[in-house]
Amino acid sequence: MKDINFKPITLSDKAILEDYFNKTEFNNAEKNFSNIFMWRKTYEYEYTIINDCLCIKGKLRDSKLPFCHFPYGKCDTKDSLDLIKEAIKKETKTLIIKPLLPEMKKCLEKSLEKSLGKSLNKFSLIEDRDSFDYIYSSDKLINLTGHKLRSKRKGLKKFREKYNYNYEKIDSKNIKEAKDFTVNIIKNTNNDQEEIMAMEEMFDNFFELEIKGCIIRIDGEIAGVSTGEKLTKDTVIIHCERANTDFEGIYNCINQEFCQNEWSDYKFINREEDLGIAGLRQAKLTYRPDLLLAKYIAKININ
Repeated sequence: MKDINFKPITLSDKAILEDYFNKTEFNNAEKNFSNIFMWRKTYEYEYTIINDCLCIKGKLRDSKLPFCHFPYGKCDTKDSLDLIKEAIKKETKTLIIKPLLPEMKKCLEKSLEKSLGKSLNKFSLIEDRDSFDYIYSSDKLINLTGHKLRSKRKGLKKFREKYNYNYEKIDSKNIKEAKDFTVNIIKNTNNDQEEIMAMEEMFDNFFELEIKGCIIRIDGEIAGVSTGEKLTKDTVIIHCERANTDFEGIYNCINQEFCQNEWSDYKFINREEDLGIAGLRQAKLTYRPDLLLAKYIAKININ
């Protein structure tokens, strides 16, 4: 077996990873260099190229067990997975693959039927509901049309009548304010140090990552910040949305304003997962997603 060497992900790898990401039509949030980069220290991400496939491995946030993404690129999945299994079997007895979209799931099952045959008891698959992506039409988030979004329209109207606010693009002059505001909001909510580190990575490399962002100010004070970027030719991903809830309706405002001002040329907005947080799940569902992008986790015994 040829040696397989994984290397840590750096900013200089952006063009390499994006080239492979662009070879697939998947629109999941994990298929994005900025997400991989900003969370690389938490998940200890590394990558390698096998048989013209991009293979990314990391360690789960809580258990630190090794896991791999499904290979990216137009390649022989079975051969690439076989090599990955050989490469990591000194670290673990179980190959965890996540995320798996429905198309990836079918491909993996077909590949494993070839390699495992009747030994499919070595393979298990579970639905990962907490990681489902919430995908909306941009028109829906901009215009809030339809009876089911009536309360959103009313809330936005009330916000605009109550507050004197301004919309600003994030640029070199206000990016430090945007970063400090975002970090402080996280500190005052869950104080998640790994999320803070990821947000700092994002803002510190904002322009190199080609991210866009906005600030909502009320009477000159920052009330909300949102960031995002192109994910595919017709889909945008929202990386961050943080706001001061002392201003009633601020999330309704920043969501609509950011989509209208920056993303109206795109068909879909991917607002990522809810992480199993009940309040966040409810908030995302109230916007009536056009698609809940299903994801699965595969576990393969590699003894």
